Amino acid sequence: IAAIIVKYRNISPGRVILYCDVIIIASSFFVLKSIDKMVYGYVTMAVVSYALDSVLSGANRSAQMFIFSKKYEEIADFINQQHYRGVTILDGTGLYTKENVKVVISVVRKRETGAIFRKIKEIDPTAFISMGSVMGVYGEGFDKLKL
Repeated sequence: IAAIIVKYRNISPGRVILYCDVIIIASSFFVLKSIDKMVYGYVTMAVVSYALDSVLSGANRSAQMFIFSKKYEEIADFINQQHYRGVTILDGTGLYTKENVKVVISVVRKRETGAIFRKIKEIDPTAFISMGSVMGVYGEGFDKLKL
């Protein structure tokens, strides 16, 4: 059931299984008449659902990188040409220094971040990088948008 729903809807397999299990465990109370077994079932269900989502979505996790560097063009070219990821360059102004800066923004797969960090350190050891985990990246090179 979960595989069919996940194929056509933008919902995680663990969540679909969680909803199905809630119904099954709730209805088991009428057969077993045991609150203890029902509570145990809910705890087990929550753990399995969380683990399933972690395992299945772990490979698809993405990271959004904000890179502040004077060598922004070289860094952007590396990400774009070596990792085939889109890059956006924004203009920014540092509040403290009042200096104009360029900000390189890119969304990459988590497994690509190590190589990108190493190359940025090689290109510009003084670069400032902010990276955050991103859930739900849709478009070319990532997941297809499901409705």
